[in-house]
Amino acid sequence: MKQTIILFLLCLLGFGAKANSVDDGKISYLPIITGDGIPVQARESLSAKMEQAISQNGFGASSHTDRFVMFAKCNVLEKDVAPTTPPRITQTVEVTFILGDVIENKTYASASFELKGIGTNETKAWQTAFNGLKSGNPRFKTMFEEARVKIETYYSANCKKLIAEAQTLASTGEYDQAINQLMSVPDVCADCRNEALAEATDIYQQKIDAEGVSLLAKAKNTWAMSQDVEGAEAAMAYLCAVPPTSASFGAAEELAAAIGDKVSAEKAREWKQRLREYNDEKEFRRLEQTNRHARSMATIAACRSVAEKWAENQPQNTVYLNW
Repeated sequence: MKQTIILFLLCLLGFGAKANSVDDGKISYLPIITGDGIPVQARESLSAKMEQAISQNGFGASSHTDRFVMFAKCNVLEKDVAPTTPPRITQTVEVTFILGDVIENKTYASASFELKGIGTNETKAWQTAFNGLKSGNPRFKTMFEEARVKIETYYSANCKKLIAEAQTLASTGEYDQAINQLMSVPDVCADCRNEALAEATDIYQQKIDAEGVSLLAKAKNTWAMSQDVEGAEAAMAYLCAVPPTSASFGAAEELAAAIGDKVSAEKAREWKQRLREYNDEKEFRRLEQTNRHARSMATIAACRSVAEKWAENQPQNTVYLNW
């Protein structure tokens, strides 16, 4: 029996690996720059300024399209090229920042800046203009606060609808997308956030229960086809992947015990050695699983991981926002 326990302990270690991660629920904005003729270096400089403004105002900067975006629309209002050697470029640039929701196609707030740039080439002229942007500018603070209030209002009014949509996704097996939708509810609306987290953990349980059923069936079929050492290894690989909190875990343990009775003495000695090596980790996980708060935090962390992986795997199309 011990030789099978160690495999499940290793699975448990894997599932608990992200339990210490913290989900802060911040609104995250994706910086997007639009405008013609902006050199690459100048775009990078403006993007860094936008990330600074996002962070300084208490939000997160996203690296992929999720929901909320911060657009920077750049237009050259005036431009003069002095006939010197080298030429001297002077230009006035208008940069309009827009905070919005690309899923609802809503604009929440905006702020415009007129910036003067000068340089001996296009890159320097743009960069000196963008250097005039200060992340601590009060207009940034006003813009972000206005957007925050509107986002809170949106989630307060649409919370039930968003949760119902997630439940519908889960009912069709789209567990990851459902969890992503629920985990994206920001903490600016605390009541909706708490409801969404509770529903996300329920759907996560549905997800791992479904995965457990599938993995257990594969293990049974594999073992039935080849009841030898090779078949045992293949079946145990499936059983090891059954989540410890899945409803199928008990049945998986029973099958593992039956398989363990068939393995050779040599294999049993090898697993016994593993048991000694991981004894400390086993005790740690046993204690962790008896702590309700730890289990809750581990589940939320697992939900966040599912949501992030789902979002990362989505195609990154061109983002549009009407304003």
